[in-house]
Amino acid sequence: MTPIIYALIVGVAMGALIQRVRASSPAMIAANLRLENLSVIKFMATTIAIGAMLSFVLAAVLGPGVMHFDVKPTYVIGVLIGGLVFGVGFGIGGYCPGTCVVGAGEGRRDALFALLGGVVGAFFFTILFSSIIAPMNKLMDYGKLTLDQLLGLPAVGVALGLGAIFLGIVYMLPTELKKR
Repeated sequence: MTPIIYALIVGVAMGALIQRVRASSPAMIAANLRLENLSVIKFMATTIAIGAMLSFVLAAVLGPGVMHFDVKPTYVIGVLIGGLVFGVGFGIGGYCPGTCVVGAGEGRRDALFALLGGVVGAFFFTILFSSIIAPMNKLMDYGKLTLDQLLGLPAVGVALGLGAIFLGIVYMLPTELKKR
């Protein structure tokens, strides 16, 4: 099986899970952003924890060079501005890139507009990259930082530890919070 087939299988499985927890609904995203319902937050934390734990354990079992992790450089200014743009779009539209695709698959018209907005945003990012974004990224470029290198610990140990912490928090958090 080719890597693209594996990616397709994982993508479809992830889409099914997103649809199952109703993360493709802007109303559910808004309830999570207002901290009235934490199901999407718990789903995302669980996915991050299990994905990190499985990926790093599999990489440790298979040995060096079999799996490739492409760590992006730490551009502080670019990450801050990108996070701001993403957060405003997420709050206004009620979609992130993954939930937007699932929402479009469910036939939601607003998800199609969110997808179109993402494509337009990517177009302008590409046009502005060499003239504005690349010079801005050089201001506070710390290179490719990883937590295991910063802590001086094995990557699989850091992944297992953080995954356990995330899962513990998910277990302790309620899904529904009472309104005042």
